[in-house]
Amino acid sequence: MRFSITCLTVSTLALMTAGCAQHSATTSENSLAEIRYEVGPCYGTCPVYSVTVEADGTTRYTGGRHTAVEGEHTQAGNMTVFHSLQERLAAMQPDMGTTQQTLDCEPRASDLPHYTVTWVNQDGAQAVLEHDTGCHSENGRERTEILRSLNAELGIENWVQQ
Repeated sequence: MRFSITCLTVSTLALMTAGCAQHSATTSENSLAEIRYEVGPCYGTCPVYSVTVEADGTTRYTGGRHTAVEGEHTQAGNMTVFHSLQERLAAMQPDMGTTQQTLDCEPRASDLPHYTVTWVNQDGAQAVLEHDTGCHSENGRERTEILRSLNAELGIENWVQQ
């Protein structure tokens, strides 16, 4: 009887450990390497730029048109910045390998900028969200508010605003 209980305990611990190891491997393989967002033009002088935040917190900005700073600029950061960004955007992130558009979009203004947010994992798989800031539904307004606040959170708002 004592041998059976010992074998059962050892077997149970081995299975639990194997399960944890497999979960950790899966999590690390699918962890995010970077989050990017691009802001597209409107029918006016809206800023056009892109931002990439890497897992170590490094922020890469490329100012296109109608921005205070044009061209490529890099800002050092830390992992806390990346994790904060990841948490802020988690509710919007589609499944890896998919592209999602904001569907609940009525009423809609057609002359406002468009965001494309891309999450990239360690394996290079991507999840893409396309959001039109002209979407004035409650969900659309909430997403727009979060996306517009990212520049201040990353400390690059002065690069964007003219």
